[in-house]
Amino acid sequence: LLSPVSIPVGALLFVTFLGLLSAGLFVAAVVFGALWFYNYLNGRRPPGSDQVDYARMRIVDTANHVKDYAKEYGGYLQGNKQDAAPGA
Repeated sequence: LLSPVSIPVGALLFVTFLGLLSAGLFVAAVVFGALWFYNYLNGRRPPGSDQVDYARMRIVDTANHVKDYAKEYGGYLQGNKQDAAPGA
């Protein structure tokens, strides 16, 4: 007698519970991330900050390398362009 009503209600309650649980976990993750970032910006060295610093330095080094390479390669292209079209 109650099966046609209790199963859909139970499923709705289960899905609602999972939605609230996932929303709560998402909010907790955002708060934790914001606190980690706040501590990182204030120099308190939270766990994992050494990996972030290492990645940042790798990005800076790679950007400088690419910039230097582009300067060298750009000069090469300018020299070949003048050779290909001497009057230009």
